[in-house]
Amino acid sequence: MDFKEYLKILNKYSRTLVFVIFLVTALGLIYFLFKPISYSTSVTINITRIGKQMTENYKYDNFYRLQADEKFAETLVEWLKSPRTVTNIYKNSGFDSQGMNLKKLSRAFKTEKLSSQVISVSYGSSDEKTAKRMAFAIEDILSKNIASLNQYQKEENWFKIITHNPVIIRDNPNLLFISIFFLLIGIFLSFWLVLIIHYLK
Repeated sequence: MDFKEYLKILNKYSRTLVFVIFLVTALGLIYFLFKPISYSTSVTINITRIGKQMTENYKYDNFYRLQADEKFAETLVEWLKSPRTVTNIYKNSGFDSQGMNLKKLSRAFKTEKLSSQVISVSYGSSDEKTAKRMAFAIEDILSKNIASLNQYQKEENWFKIITHNPVIIRDNPNLLFISIFFLLIGIFLSFWLVLIIHYLK
């Protein structure tokens, strides 16, 4: 079958072709226009110390302390991937996590180590109040985990975290991108649907 024959088939079923493209594009837009409102939140966590270690030795510009902070930052990142930690954060913020499996819990937060002492935590929520409660819960649970590690060591120069106010942004869908995306899907589906109808007849 050459190109001209394809064009004849498409022209024969042009109404079906246009209808399917319009339907797919319209359904895609309707879904994104009426889907529940969601918010994206970013929280920045800084790692510092409770006290200052007194030593007469040369500190190499605090090189070893920065190394220790970097390793501890990696620990915080792994904590935020732990289902136990995530469950405690949800419970602290009043969010029900019963319907989430272990895989979803481990991916609830997107964490990134920006530097040796700075971590970025991103997550989604249905409203601004929940997003703020989650940010406070993250600081509270991580602080408790940090304190529990020092329960028996009693180190005066122990780790401490400071979190900034969360940045909360409402997710607004890009209607132009969505329209083009579903338009292309509609063209693809309508093309094969027309060929199948032609073949069956």
